[in-house]
Amino acid sequence: MRIPDETEITQAHELPAPPAAPPSPAAPPPAAPPPAGRPPGFVIADIWPWLGLLGVVVLAGLLVWLFVLRDRSHSTSRVPGVVGMQQQQAIPKLTGAGFNVKAIVGPSAKPRNLVVSQSPGAGARLAHGRTVTLHVSNGHSLSAPSPATTTAATTTTATTTAATTTTASAAVPSVTGEDDATAAGQVEAAGFVAETDPVAGSGTAGTVSAQTPPAGGQAPAGSVVRLSVVTGSSRPAKQVPDVVGQKAAAARGALLQAGLTAKTVYKQGKAASVGVVLAESPTGTQPAFTQITVTVGS
Repeated sequence: MRIPDETEITQAHELPAPPAAPPSPAAPPPAAPPPAGRPPGFVIADIWPWLGLLGVVVLAGLLVWLFVLRDRSHSTSRVPGVVGMQQQQAIPKLTGAGFNVKAIVGPSAKPRNLVVSQSPGAGARLAHGRTVTLHVSNGHSLSAPSPATTTAATTTTATTTAATTTTASAAVPSVTGEDDATAAGQVEAAGFVAETDPVAGSGTAGTVSAQTPPAGGQAPAGSVVRLSVVTGSSRPAKQVPDVVGQKAAAARGALLQAGLTAKTVYKQGKAASVGVVLAESPTGTQPAFTQITVTVGS
């Protein structure tokens, strides 16, 4: 038997070479670094919402100032009528409406502590915080001695001196061209009773076209000053307010504010009814500037 040599044995037992490994895939190229900072478009897009928000805040502040703060600083109201009221009732009514009050006590034929006039008058517009001046009766009338008169007789001679009570007079203010409420307020502030009479004619509706007595003259305090109020061509319907139970001056002011006119008549009544409206006519709905007659206790 033939024994293989060393070379043949080695070749017979040599293992085949393993297959070559597949080449590894190429690595992807590295990503480019991000550019430094934000692109210009991103900055612009980011700032617009903040600018819009700032605009809304500014606009809201402007509206608050325009409609709240500005109105408060310049707000006005019509002055309530307190002529004929007791001082202790008139002052709280005016202060409650936002006005300061100055009361001046002086001689008058009216009962003590009764408000005989006010300035500005009922219905006039006045800024809040301004002062309304009241003239209050001290219960004593103005009086002046009359010239002495001598009565002679055959047997005796008597000299008699009589003291007569004089009625205070006041200057009639000029209110022609004013609106009816303001004009009536000035007339009543001067110590008179305002009667507003509707008249047809040219001019702005609601303004005073004439007055009697004329401006500048003297008239007894408490007497009537008649104001002619232009009605205009259009007279829309107005609701007549209920003023029964109110003081006369306040009632007249309320009627004027409602777009009507007012006339005052007097009726003897109980002491508690003095200066108080007992009745009014007509009532309901009436054309603008209709004259409402108020009956006041005397």
